[in-house]
Amino acid sequence: MDLFHDNPLLAGVRQMLGSFALRSMRPIAARHDREESMPWALMKEASPFLSQTAALDGRKKLTGLEDDPDPKKPRTAARIAVVGSEELGYGCAGIALALAGSGLAASPVARMGTDEQRAEFKKLMSGLDDQGRVKVAAMALSEPATGSDISGLKTIAIPDGDHYVIRGSKQWITNGLSAAVYVVWAQADPAAGRAGVRGFIVARGTPGLVPGRKETKLGIRASETAQVHFEDCRVHKDMMLGQATSAEGAATGLSDTKKMLDSTRPAVGSQAVGIARAAYEFLLDRVRGGSLHGTPMASHQHIMFELAEMQMEITASRMLAHRAAWLADHHQDNVAEASMAKAHGARTAQLVTTRAMVLLGEEALEPDHPVEKWYRDAKIYDIFEGTGQIQRRILARLLTGQNPT
Repeated sequence: MDLFHDNPLLAGVRQMLGSFALRSMRPIAARHDREESMPWALMKEASPFLSQTAALDGRKKLTGLEDDPDPKKPRTAARIAVVGSEELGYGCAGIALALAGSGLAASPVARMGTDEQRAEFKKLMSGLDDQGRVKVAAMALSEPATGSDISGLKTIAIPDGDHYVIRGSKQWITNGLSAAVYVVWAQADPAAGRAGVRGFIVARGTPGLVPGRKETKLGIRASETAQVHFEDCRVHKDMMLGQATSAEGAATGLSDTKKMLDSTRPAVGSQAVGIARAAYEFLLDRVRGGSLHGTPMASHQHIMFELAEMQMEITASRMLAHRAAWLADHHQDNVAEASMAKAHGARTAQLVTTRAMVLLGEEALEPDHPVEKWYRDAKIYDIFEGTGQIQRRILARLLTGQNPT
């Protein structure tokens, strides 16, 4: 099924980023995976159409086009993100996260920030860093003892005159070592519980902000992941996100953070689809031209049934992601669909890469083999942005109104 036959904008994004994935990402993927290094040169090359601060430019997206400014009319932002994420994941998941990781930090600023905060974020992200590299941003949410349960944050923000003093540690933070600006989540009002969680824009170099150890990971190695520590880090109160109030008059806080995750999860699921598609197409090409026991591989039922199963799961995951994005673009609730898209995409990536490893045998264990890399990359998609268990818990709660224990 052609999802783009009646939408030239989405078709154009798919073609542009698909070409970029094959031409620019694939040739360097193995080296950056092996070196566990960020693709700084490629990030600079890609910056004209993969701006890290795109989320702050109203509805201006990858193509430079804008949606209709009428907020009641359908948008295309979520569907563009889903289409683009699959193509970048198809190129290399680690490089895709290096290219797009700053968007995760930009998203809450765009969603919850004031005009002044958006302007400050843009200023901090403009130009190059002191090493001549494209600037990146970090979303500092996860903690050593708090991963998917974002309501249990231990990092605190203590009011002190016109400032807040942030104390705590963050872990598994994308761009945590190199970021020019951090969006840090902390408990600012313990008495308010979950509603007291706030985000703070913190510039690199702020006293008390200490980037920590860079992590060595199983997969997505071209994306930098590190600890970040906050040792009495003073941040002006004007840099606290969520100061605006909702229609009900309540300050926006953790609830808006969760809405933000609902908007990003379809794209994460779609990136997992890109990994699955890469492994599936590699295997399909091998089957078309290969033989087993002297007969064409395509004539062996057990191999072809595996490929058929892969194609079914990839197609199902893609449709779930597009459905969740369509709902978001049409201003409809997509909590269930976002969780389905993320969980199903992660499962598909693991299923396809695992079966491809089995069918290829010892060949796939060779250093720098693409399927071996995709196999390692796939696992994280069942963990970050809410584990598979968290997504199923969300769905179960929506079914019954109760949290399963």
